[in-house]
Amino acid sequence: MEGVLMQRKSIVLTGKAQAECQCEEFQFDAAELKANEAIIETSMSLISAGTELSRVYAIKQGFSYPVYPGYSAIGTILAKGQGLTHLNVGDRVFYSGPHASINRFSHVGTTQGDKIMKIDNRLSDKQACLIPLGLIAMNVITACDGKLTDTAAVYGLGTIGILTALLLKQSGFRVLALDPVASRCEEARALGLEEVFSCSPQEQVEKVKQLTQGRGSDISVDASGISPAVVNAILGTAKHGQVILLGSPRASYSCDITPVLNAIHMKMLNVKGAFNELNPFPVTDGLRRNVLRDFETVERLILNDVFDAEKLISHVIKPDQIMEAYHGLMYKKEDWHCVVIDWKEAD
Repeated sequence: MEGVLMQRKSIVLTGKAQAECQCEEFQFDAAELKANEAIIETSMSLISAGTELSRVYAIKQGFSYPVYPGYSAIGTILAKGQGLTHLNVGDRVFYSGPHASINRFSHVGTTQGDKIMKIDNRLSDKQACLIPLGLIAMNVITACDGKLTDTAAVYGLGTIGILTALLLKQSGFRVLALDPVASRCEEARALGLEEVFSCSPQEQVEKVKQLTQGRGSDISVDASGISPAVVNAILGTAKHGQVILLGSPRASYSCDITPVLNAIHMKMLNVKGAFNELNPFPVTDGLRRNVLRDFETVERLILNDVFDAEKLISHVIKPDQIMEAYHGLMYKKEDWHCVVIDWKEAD
């Protein structure tokens, strides 16, 4: 494919609470692609609510507009460099590209930051959109050191929180799932979680202790990225327990930190970060943690309906509805949970 000219639509954050779908010409020559590059036509992409809303509404500090959001796309390879030997033109792939109808993608392949993998043909585009959130949730499973007798508490039942709770249940733990938003709790129950509690942040620690005869949970996971939830996770953990920070705190938060540090010290807690970008990518002998192994696991869970896209994804939108989606995810949490953009409907 030489000198191909296409129209490219992409989502751009132009300022605080300002997002739009822009159109531009996109040209490429397959013969000039670098060895690790691919041209991919996107069919669907998923909005990462935590990451994207922090930019849309300027919750995160230290960045500037414009921003080109998104890191979870499903598409078809139109052209590729010679170095991508594991992929072919025409393959349907999941890749970490921004929200756009077509992308020029570079794959380094050393961490999760630039992943591209061929999708099982049994997965629909909508199902495959759950893959990146499943990979994030997998960080809890690979980080925790638990026993069958352990109780795990998950604070925050956004999509990643629900997936995390389902993974912990699959691993054999008793799972307590907590969120103040009632509809999220209803969704969690519909997906098979039994002990789900819609209670305010001020009630969560006491609720966990009530359910564990005053001990607290053996494993506590913050899946919200909200600093008060991290505090609750620490205060609600049993002696010698583990606290796993899956979410990324972004907003400023002031509190007396001494009770938190005292709880870590006096209860001998193990507090672990579970950042998604630092896991190695390839399968390596003797190394159990890698992205490709997690990817295979997440695909299997989706195919087996443990991760049910129809129940988890609340909205499928057209690109020009992007600001409506961001507003819904930010201010209408009872109705907007997980959103994908259908680029086939971009025209």
